Amino acid sequence: MTVDERPNENGDTLIGAEMSLLVDVGSAWTKAAAVARSRGRWRIVSHAAQPSGWGEDELRAALAGRLAPVADRRVAERMADLLRGVPRIACHTPRRPGHVALAAVSSELSGDAARRAAESAGWSVVEAATADDGRSLSARLAALQAAEVDVWLLAGGFDEGRADQALEMAGLVAAARGGAPQPVVWAGSEALTAEVSLLFEEGAVRTVANPRPSAHSENPAPLRRLLEDMLQRMVEPGGVRQLTPVSFRRGVAELARASMRRILGVDLGAHYLTWVLADEGGAAESRVFADGGLASRSLIAPGGAGRLSRLLPMAIDEMAVADALRNLHARPGTLPQTDDEMAITHAAARYLLTQAAGDSGVEGLDLLVGCGRTIAAAPRPAQAAQLLLDGVRPLGITQLAIDSAGALPPIGALDDTEIGEGMGVLRDDLLVPLGAAVVSRGGRSGGLAMRLTVHRTGWPDQPPLEVRGGNVVVLPLGRGQAADLEIELAGGVTLGGARPGKRVHATVTGGAVGLILDARDMPLALPRRSEDRRAVLAGWRDTFLREPAMPAATVTP
Repeated sequence: MTVDERPNENGDTLIGAEMSLLVDVGSAWTKAAAVARSRGRWRIVSHAAQPSGWGEDELRAALAGRLAPVADRRVAERMADLLRGVPRIACHTPRRPGHVALAAVSSELSGDAARRAAESAGWSVVEAATADDGRSLSARLAALQAAEVDVWLLAGGFDEGRADQALEMAGLVAAARGGAPQPVVWAGSEALTAEVSLLFEEGAVRTVANPRPSAHSENPAPLRRLLEDMLQRMVEPGGVRQLTPVSFRRGVAELARASMRRILGVDLGAHYLTWVLADEGGAAESRVFADGGLASRSLIAPGGAGRLSRLLPMAIDEMAVADALRNLHARPGTLPQTDDEMAITHAAARYLLTQAAGDSGVEGLDLLVGCGRTIAAAPRPAQAAQLLLDGVRPLGITQLAIDSAGALPPIGALDDTEIGEGMGVLRDDLLVPLGAAVVSRGGRSGGLAMRLTVHRTGWPDQPPLEVRGGNVVVLPLGRGQAADLEIELAGGVTLGGARPGKRVHATVTGGAVGLILDARDMPLALPRRSEDRRAVLAGWRDTFLREPAMPAATVTP
């Protein structure tokens, strides 16, 4: 850590350090990373996390305790005071989600486009009614009337034509809203703007560009910007950029742009699950699940404990699982104290990630980043890797990493002129690489899924390695070490892609876990019998946790 010496107005020499703090204040935990100049460059020199209720003084004290033994002796004793005065870049979980009710013409076109824009802006869609949702008009009206909302969102109709169904949905919202003061956002056909406005009192309707102007184009940015502005004014005064779901999206987008990679970032917190998919140009779509964190009501709803019990690698009484889930709901910042509690927490995390990913997983990623304490602060890196692979199911060849310092969301809270620089100076410290994963889909359980040859510099060539359907294999591949893969796929097995081939060549880089070969299909298939299911889950768990080694290869003539 570089010591800063400068005279004050009296000529005395003041000794300090070039430092700043990156802080993410969550509803359950607060994470802080100390950034300092060391040997001519900025580094993340320490990080800590504490329950948010303890206050930031305790967090700074923990950071000071970690930094003092390695800091220059001239500043070590004053480290806590120094941390109190350094620049602070912070983001925070919203005090509550903004609630929006959506009414649209089509669930798959205008409805999906409007929903994505709303969730990307940090809103929670508490009710969605579409003309094709299969419900009667009275059922849609009753559902909208029962919703407690801050904003009504109307979408539908292409710009080049007229859609009477869009007017019908607007009339439905007018009836459900009554004389309530909540604003209405019209994000539909420009030709219908005047007619929609006449259904509401003067000044109630805010008009924005259609997020789905035609069947083949989508333009969510204007709607997202308007909803971000409304969220800031109505729910979170003080800056929407500092809201963690928004800053996380901005951080992942900048990381994708700077590295020219397609990146998925998942941030699993106490109450929120934020899912951000960014392309090589930095364009990002995000979904914010306001009830998608470990305190999710879905985990304590009827049947929740039974669903989670099926995901456990050991026999735990369903009542005990239910008690643990209720405790997690009431106190999501509680750390697991036993192996059983850890297994239940990780099962809950996998379930929540699976709900966000859907049965088909995600395809074509270059990098998958896990954030939030359950993933990024898992006791062992292999557990974090398994949570990501079991929950997200990234089809293909994907690098895995975690944001162990919790620095990505605060960096995303920087303004547009600074976020690129902040990402650049901390590029090497920002993420902890877990390694690479090769995830396949299809084939027969127990049958050959893929045959791989791994070429690593400085290692003798190994015979081809066979991976069978339903199995996972972990090979050693250290951080920064590259390997060239030659993959031959069995019939019916794919790694994704528009034109899947039987032979695939790729170069991957290792990490804290290594190279993971995953032929477990998607969604994960589990036996029906409890004993068999637990045996399979325990086998997968043990494979991840075992020290990786090059197994004796089996070559089929």
